[in-house]
Amino acid sequence: MRLPRYFRSLAALACMTAAASAEPMKIEVRRLPDASAAATMFLNPEYVVAFPATAKATDKTPLMIFLHGAGERGTDLTQLKSVPPIRHFDQQTEQPFLIVAPQCAPDKSGKNGEWHSEDLEVLFKQLVKEQPFDKTRVYLIGYSMGGFGTWLWGSSHPERFAGLAPHAGGLGFGGPRAVSPDLTGWAKRLAPLPIWIFHGDKDDVVPPERSERMNSLLKAAGAKEVRLTMLAGKGHGITDNLRDPQLYAWLLRHRREGDQVVEDPLNLK
Repeated sequence: MRLPRYFRSLAALACMTAAASAEPMKIEVRRLPDASAAATMFLNPEYVVAFPATAKATDKTPLMIFLHGAGERGTDLTQLKSVPPIRHFDQQTEQPFLIVAPQCAPDKSGKNGEWHSEDLEVLFKQLVKEQPFDKTRVYLIGYSMGGFGTWLWGSSHPERFAGLAPHAGGLGFGGPRAVSPDLTGWAKRLAPLPIWIFHGDKDDVVPPERSERMNSLLKAAGAKEVRLTMLAGKGHGITDNLRDPQLYAWLLRHRREGDQVVEDPLNLK
């Protein structure tokens, strides 16, 4: 598919080669208020925020939330300061997003957790209170366990989002091969959203069939803008795909307008 001129320009500006004069993006660690943190089960109260190229987000700035995989669970935020979307945009003059990377943490007993939509809702409501961003342009990306989190949170609160991009995502609590009994319900709730699914066709951790199944269920539920990209010869490690500027250009095509997600005519010139 050939992108409109606007998006080809955006992709060129957001390419991997940064201008020599570009400054590193501003990255902060923030913390949930104690009362909000106490309401979560498997969420590190600290999270990473990376600011757009202007180093200041406004109510016109799109928000991208990235959910990591199982390997980044814990309370050490070091790895989250360079998660794939941040690494892609670092030192680039055309970083258009406010990027937020929460961390899944053990519970008080030390049990390793998984993403829960209730925890992520606590985070989102705190972001609304403290940080300006464009509420009509909220995008959710996740990898592996974060791909599962993307399916889960997106299906629990589809009204939040203008686009999803699950990568190698599982479909249930309990590990990479678990499957939720509510997949049909997920698909019905997710059907109005633009969704671009990515999976390696040689993935031996989360079977590629999981993404193929969701793609089929979404289409059966009436989804008008869902696409599945099977990455030929790739295994589970497909985070390099998050360097593709076409993904971010595609996300930016979409915004919420009331109860619907529409293509922004201003961005289609």
